[in-house]
Amino acid sequence: MHKTIFACVIFLTFFTSCKRPCVNFHINAAFIGFSTSDLDTIIIREFRPNDNYNHLVDTFLITNIPPVLYITSNDTTIINMDITNSNTTTYIEAGHDWQIFIPSKKRTFSISSINSPQTENVGRICWNPINSLVLDNQTIIPTLNKTQNLVSGYIIYMNN
Repeated sequence: MHKTIFACVIFLTFFTSCKRPCVNFHINAAFIGFSTSDLDTIIIREFRPNDNYNHLVDTFLITNIPPVLYITSNDTTIINMDITNSNTTTYIEAGHDWQIFIPSKKRTFSISSINSPQTENVGRICWNPINSLVLDNQTIIPTLNKTQNLVSGYIIYMNN
């Protein structure tokens, strides 16, 4: 009996006090002034970081077909950028540079220098913050989505 209690105390102490690395938050895009037909097809390009978009890692196609989630309110459409390709899910996050291409507008948005320091925390899951990033050569601070809608993570705003 005492051994069982002792083992439980050791287990709880070990697993509730251990710090673990947090995971990266991802970025979703909010398009301002685009019609939904402008956004029916989007191409996401993933590049090696800090390489001036010279070495392409992967390319993803996003269409306004479930499970991709488009949420439109007034003149803004937020797209949940969960990129599913070959049964794996990729997100726009730190560790790479990215381009979002809108074929209907022949418009490319470039995202680089995602500043997301690795943190640690005790507990089940935690997230690394995104302090800043460069969007089209301009440093911005993305907005953390704290609402209860179906889009989570940080949001960056892109104007038509």
